[in-house]
Amino acid sequence: MIDLDRIDLDPPDSNAAEVTILKDEPNRFDSDLSAFDHFLVGAAMKGASDINISADLRVRVQLHGDQKLATKRRLLITEVQAMLAHLWSANDAMSLVSAGRPLDFSYEKKIDRKRSQRFRVNATGEQRFGTNGVQITLRALPDTTPTLDDVGLEEELRDRLEPASGIIVVAGATGHGKSTTMAAMTRCHLENQARSRKIVDLQAPIEYTFRDINTDAADLASFISQSEIGVGRNIPTFVEGVRAAMRRAPAVINVGESRDRESMEACIEACLTGHLVNTTTHAGSIAEALRRMAFLFPPEEQEARSFDLMTSLNLIIWQRLVKTADGKGRVALREYLVFDQNVRDRFLNVPVREWVNVVKQVFNDSLKDPSIVARTMSQSAERLVCEKRVKSEDVVGFMNTGIGFLGEIKL
Repeated sequence: MIDLDRIDLDPPDSNAAEVTILKDEPNRFDSDLSAFDHFLVGAAMKGASDINISADLRVRVQLHGDQKLATKRRLLITEVQAMLAHLWSANDAMSLVSAGRPLDFSYEKKIDRKRSQRFRVNATGEQRFGTNGVQITLRALPDTTPTLDDVGLEEELRDRLEPASGIIVVAGATGHGKSTTMAAMTRCHLENQARSRKIVDLQAPIEYTFRDINTDAADLASFISQSEIGVGRNIPTFVEGVRAAMRRAPAVINVGESRDRESMEACIEACLTGHLVNTTTHAGSIAEALRRMAFLFPPEEQEARSFDLMTSLNLIIWQRLVKTADGKGRVALREYLVFDQNVRDRFLNVPVREWVNVVKQVFNDSLKDPSIVARTMSQSAERLVCEKRVKSEDVVGFMNTGIGFLGEIKL
């Protein structure tokens, strides 16, 4: 259990480079791992999205997109190793990392009898001044499942989340809310009284547990089965998880990430056999997401597999989180494209290498053709600035990095 008296619960100063988490920081965390648990929970209570731990550095926490110093001193390598073993619940974690195996897993700490705080943990080997070390990143996970309103999903997309089959892709960089958006979509399925469904959820690791949704209520019949992907977890790989899922008669399969050829093939196979697949991918635009998914396949298979991919796609959302105007949170900028038969035909009529140009033309045509459901990142940014939800300088700076698809926005 967590003693809240040990945690500094005062709101952080957004302009300060440092933030205080514990009222009394221990001289060494490896001799007081209870203090480490209190530090983690305290950072989450302060609003930290990520906690970054390395030897010979002070701990950093990310608050609303900014890194803050969160300990008074640098950590020793023995402290970091003890922290990792504590999180992993075994003493072999450091040897696994040293052997070149990054670890992805979840960690949960009880706050009191009714509450707990969960974290997604990644431990990856690194070089610190010529010595093998480890960098630990913890993502604080909320204890409630977000709604579509919470993630601000656009109204014109909401009635397109429940096709009978096909692929819906949420793209973006690490830490920009892909899993949160997909959790909100899953909640929408679970709470849909008009259409009950079995959902198989494959994650690495599991971030949202959906415990707060009572699927045994009289008016809800949908339910979810979750499996964690990874060595020593429920299922070794996403591919095996998807193939096992197809033998379990689900209507919806969530694939935490389509990260390689095999997982993308499994997603397509599931769609072609009548399942709806929700998945994520790392990409810097809709055009890049399409290119990356198509080029996962070898040249001799690209034409056939790209045809399967395009006929399976229902929707691609690319999102990026930016700081809100008040500096107290982040909001999603979204670029999206709905794939109806007209849009699919445009892609199917050209080689894969020309798909980037087709995306640009479809976006241009959407400005005068209301039948094309699409929005550019520029349009999303302009809308949020007009609503005064973000500052123009933050959005223009983002678009000027070249990540935007149609260039700079005009404000």
